[in-house]
Order: sequence, then structure tokens, then C-alpha cells
Amino acid sequence: MSAKKKDVVVDEAGKDASPKRKVKPLESNVAVTVLSNGERAVKVKMPGSSRVPPMVAVLLSGRNSDDRMEIYRAVKNGFPLQSVLDMIEHSEVYKQRGVLSKIVGASDRTLARRLKTPNEALTAEQSTRALNYAEVLEKATEVLGSRELAEQWMVKPARGLDGEIPIDLISNSVGYELVTDFLTRIEYGVY
Repeated sequence: MSAKKKDVVVDEAGKDASPKRKVKPLESNVAVTVLSNGERAVKVKMPGSSRVPPMVAVLLSGRNSDDRMEIYRAVKNGFPLQSVLDMIEHSEVYKQRGVLSKIVGASDRTLARRLKTPNEALTAEQSTRALNYAEVLEKATEVLGSRELAEQWMVKPARGLDGEIPIDLISNSVGYELVTDFLTRIEYGVY
């Protein structure tokens, strides 16, 4: 191929490329943008911003991880009750709707006794429920654009869920799957 033809091929390839492409950040305070020429631009968010912390990071005691194996191990070992309390504290809806008792699966009296030992780990099953609540709120926030809209959506009957209220479905694995599938359909406009 001649040098002239190579220039034409390179120019045509450059025309088709989009100018910017966002890449999911690895940490909550870092965003990476891949430019059309393949270079990466890194944006760092300064501490003290008004951004709401990711719910899964709250459960992981502040570690923001996309590593599913690390999350699996944390669930298997059990989240400390204090981490779950911190997660619930970050959501008005979770506080108002009694999500802690749904996660722990205990009566109010048992829950009151359990609150006396906040550093004790939950069971793997209870930790899975806590993770489900955290992931659904994160996904709803991502899909709907803000935590406020996500929390409003979670307490209203959803037509795509046969009129069920999303927050009431999350406590078991089938309901969690229904809610996350519905959020994915909303995200892609197929509902």
C-alpha cells in the first residue's frame, strides 16, 4: 500500500471514531475518559464533594470495589451489623421502610437485642440481602439519574413488576432478580 493510500485509510478511520467515550470509574473519586485517539484523560473528584457514597462501598467499610470475588468473600464472612446500619443511614427510604428488619429477618425485640452488638457479623444470608438492597439502590440511581428519584421509584408500585413495590421485592433472590431485570429494561427502554 502506498503512503498516500495509508493516509487516506487513517483519515477515514479517524472520521468514524467518536470524540469521547466514558469508562466506568474504578474508584468513586476517579473518572477515566478515553479519547478518540486512544489517550486517557483522568478526572479526580476532590474530597468533600456532595456526591452520595456508593451503597456497596458503605457495606465494605469504605472500600469501593468492583471485584465480585472480594464482595463474595465479604458476604460469605458476613458484613458487620454496623456497616449495614451505616448503609441504611445513607437512605431515607431504607430508614422509613424498615429495611433493617427485612435484612436481619427478625422481630423488633430480637433486632433490639442484636443492635447491642453492632460489630458482630451478620450471617451470609443476611449479608446477601443487605448487598441486594445496596446494589438495587445503586442501579436505580444510575438508571434514573439521582438518588432522590431512585428512592421515590423504589416505594411506588411499578407497572413492569405487576404493580408491586420494588423495595418490598428485594428481600428474596427472585424478587431481587425481578427488580434488577426491570431496571435494566428501563435503562434500555424496553419496558
